[in-house]
Amino acid sequence: MTKKPEFYAQTPVGQDDQINDPFAFKRDALSDVLELIRVRGNTVFTCAASAPFGIRYPSGKHRLHIVRSGSIAIAAEGIEQTYRAAQGDLVLFTHGHGHVISDQPGREADGLYDLAKRDYDETRLALGSGETVWLCGDFGFDGMLSRRLLSILPPVIILKGLRDRPFEWLELSCHFILDEALNPRAGAAAMISRLLDVIFVQLLRTWAAGGEVGYGWLSGAIDSRISGAIVAMHAEPGHAWSVTELAELTHLSRSAFAERFQRVVGQTPLAYLTGWRMARAAELMRYGRASISDIGARVGYTSQAAFSRAFKSQHGMSPMQWRQSDADDNVN
Repeated sequence: MTKKPEFYAQTPVGQDDQINDPFAFKRDALSDVLELIRVRGNTVFTCAASAPFGIRYPSGKHRLHIVRSGSIAIAAEGIEQTYRAAQGDLVLFTHGHGHVISDQPGREADGLYDLAKRDYDETRLALGSGETVWLCGDFGFDGMLSRRLLSILPPVIILKGLRDRPFEWLELSCHFILDEALNPRAGAAAMISRLLDVIFVQLLRTWAAGGEVGYGWLSGAIDSRISGAIVAMHAEPGHAWSVTELAELTHLSRSAFAERFQRVVGQTPLAYLTGWRMARAAELMRYGRASISDIGARVGYTSQAAFSRAFKSQHGMSPMQWRQSDADDNVN
């Protein structure tokens, strides 16, 4: 009889399997964190308009806009700056700010849902008509843990000038998303979610590679000198890592590694390790059914009391409270 796993959140392919399987993908730090965030694409539709126009998108959803033709002005609630985007540009609202999209700043704007009641063609997934066209999608993320991880990102991310081959790739993705939505087949919702997920990942890593990321887990994940150490911590959070041991993985001296890690990530290597352990523990409690003491041991704590103190310091509640609050969220 097959034994049910205690840790449903565990990555299906273990390290030994990756070593023995020549076809296994090599893990990377960004993929590890994105698995914790658990992004999922939700709805998608197109907006089209001719000047003058203004559409107000309510707060609460993490929206993505991809400009397919024309240009738009973007004003977000609580942010003084006005943004511009044109064909091939991507705009992501990482914290769910309400915003207005218009042809020119300062236009009067109609509410999105008010417009939808009178001008949404469900057969074409199209709101309005006109020369300026943009695809609109929204994302969901996994609860409190994702909010903590995404908090380092700015409220608005804009990638400009994705034309030529990148733009062709983006157009192809938009085409597939709309085709799945307009001609639903078995698995269409999953396909749309995965395609939006792919666009989100591409947007995030392209933006990060542009050098505007500041510091935090994302900057560390893409830094070629220290990412090897981060991958190792991600793979074996229960190991008693030392700064010297981590430095050896990066081929830097202990002092050079510690200085670079602090400068790039904004915290010491061992502080990062503690944060990752608590993130993994939170995920294991949400998606697994192992005991709290077993989860603590898995992430490097032989004492349940020490594990509980570290967890509460990171998440503001004890492991038991976290597990119970998550169960209440699932019931509600």
